[in-house]
Amino acid sequence: AEGRFHEVLDDRGAREHAAAVTKVVLCSGKVYYDLAAAAAQLDFNSIAIVRVEQLYPIPDVALREVLDHYPQVDEVRWVQEEPRNMGAWAFVHGRLRNILPESVRLSYVGRPYRASTAEGYPAAHAAEQGRIVSEALESR
Repeated sequence: AEGRFHEVLDDRGAREHAAAVTKVVLCSGKVYYDLAAAAAQLDFNSIAIVRVEQLYPIPDVALREVLDHYPQVDEVRWVQEEPRNMGAWAFVHGRLRNILPESVRLSYVGRPYRASTAEGYPAAHAAEQGRIVSEALESR
């Protein structure tokens, strides 16, 4: 293998229209592929999807460098498949808030608090996953 590990992977496509990006979607893991597939179907340039490949320690320098490419950002959304009380949100939200300027809103997109990690039925999982992706990419 060649190359190296990257703590944060920027949205190469969004870099071409960085001045138009007002929302940055941060995610980690498999949910990126669902987000990228859905974003490819949409025709807008206001959202960048950025992958956080290293959660601990939080790559604050790398995140700031990526976010600096998008001067018009007014919201950062953390997206995860796991319920709100599981997954990375509990760990990253305070750290992200420390990285972001006060003028940038930080929000969560994912499953609500749950006792179980899974939906239980494939159809319920697919519906909930679709909602998460749709909410993450909507430009409110």
